[in-house]
Amino acid sequence: MAASGATGSRPIRSARRRRCSMPLDATPSVVLKPLSFVSAFHEVRPLNPAYVERLRQKVRAIGVKPYPLSVTPAGLLFGGRHRYEAFKAEGITECLMHISEPASLDREAIELNRASEDALPMTFVDYAEMVWRKQAAGVTQKAIADELGWSSQKTNDYANLKRIAPEAWEVVSATLREMAETTTGEVAETKSATADFSERLLREITALAAHQQLDLVQDLAAGRINKNKFRAQAEAYRTRNAIQGWVRDQLGDIDPEIIDEAAAEVARGAYDAEWKAFAEQGTDLAKLNRLVEAARARFAKKHSLILIQGDFHEEIAKLGDASVDAVITDPPYRISTDRIYRLASQADWNKNFGAWDNQPEGEFLADIRRWAEAFFRVMKPGASGFMFVGEPYLNIAQALFDAAGFEIKGSFFWCRSNPGTSVTKADFMPAMDHAIQFVKPGARRTFNYPGEPEGFNWFQSPICGGHERLKTPKGETLHPTQKPEAVIRHLMDLISLPGDLVLDGFMGTGTTGKVARDTGRRFIGIEQDAGFFAAAKARVES
Repeated sequence: MAASGATGSRPIRSARRRRCSMPLDATPSVVLKPLSFVSAFHEVRPLNPAYVERLRQKVRAIGVKPYPLSVTPAGLLFGGRHRYEAFKAEGITECLMHISEPASLDREAIELNRASEDALPMTFVDYAEMVWRKQAAGVTQKAIADELGWSSQKTNDYANLKRIAPEAWEVVSATLREMAETTTGEVAETKSATADFSERLLREITALAAHQQLDLVQDLAAGRINKNKFRAQAEAYRTRNAIQGWVRDQLGDIDPEIIDEAAAEVARGAYDAEWKAFAEQGTDLAKLNRLVEAARARFAKKHSLILIQGDFHEEIAKLGDASVDAVITDPPYRISTDRIYRLASQADWNKNFGAWDNQPEGEFLADIRRWAEAFFRVMKPGASGFMFVGEPYLNIAQALFDAAGFEIKGSFFWCRSNPGTSVTKADFMPAMDHAIQFVKPGARRTFNYPGEPEGFNWFQSPICGGHERLKTPKGETLHPTQKPEAVIRHLMDLISLPGDLVLDGFMGTGTTGKVARDTGRRFIGIEQDAGFFAAAKARVES
């Protein structure tokens, strides 16, 4: 055995048990060096302590085989890390080293591992984790493929394994390590023992939820299922995930408890066959539609009035597809102005209602388009709606709603029987408010024709006043464009029935919600302004 602390490089003339011997055909780059020459390690994969112990036992039994460690001239070990640790643990102080400076340490390490008869074989886990480390360091997949001599597809396959949840990946990794630790035969046996897990097999689960991935790899690792069952169960999970996504789209995110109940029903597998037939042949989803309607019925029973404070676009995205029976709404439509009126006998006066009604025109028109698209998604086929809009934008709003897919049924006018008088005497005093009527095609619509003269597209009513008009604590008007309940009730009676779900995306002080409550409709109202929302909540829920 070489003395501890030996230094330098020298040839070996005879083999000894505690020293590596020089093969007859060794090249000058293979030299005998002290283990202390190794000053750093190029980590290709994690060290396997069990395999180090196995190599130590082989050294004790048959001596040291003349396989050199691979080291750079600077002392960086990149091939033979397990042998290095075994030699060190056995007290071997010098061994053969192949000194070289390869262009790619990782590629060289992989090639050395494949060629060695005494190395722990690298697995797809090692390759995948190598790719992930390089990507984390900013290396592109193409550069990785070029460096390692792999195809772009092979590199991409390893990179995609990163989509497996860490808990599931640890089961796979630990299983392969355990195979190596418990195998007592030669390397060939280790390779065959790890055949159940493969990169190709794990592709089946990359799109699954974390808990589904974990269930499958645990079952396969424990021998409770085989690879065929693994694939079949993965396909079942994918199918049910797609069904659950469809159900969530129909129901929205308003009531998580009801959503979870429907998802649990889907997870039983009772709808798999219907969904596959729908995907392959375009057949009806009769059973699933009944599930959705049953969930909506539970929702309707549990929630008849829902008031939401928040941004319209964010909150309406949480509503289910085709879930609303009618829309009646009065969004801001740029009637506010900063213009100051100076009157000889009165204080200066303007119509500035605040930023909520003073949006730049380009943004306002873009919002109308977004409103139309959002309403189209949540309305049921055959559902109708009315949206109030300023006269300058009446035709534009109709065109944008038409582009979103609606049938435009014309305009509706609220004629004020007491419009007031002009303060400035400089402009006409508006006596009408305008609304567009729109219908989502695809089913017969509700239109409760009231007969003459109410069958005309106008309705006459005084403006809000008296106890109906909401005031601030100082006695000032709370909302400048509060609509009378009579007008909203007229519209609601025209396009909906008791029990229907009515949506107001710009609830204001809650007139639509109060009328819905009073007439036996269900209601969802969205309002961003905290003051208006508080007033609506007190009014609708009182």
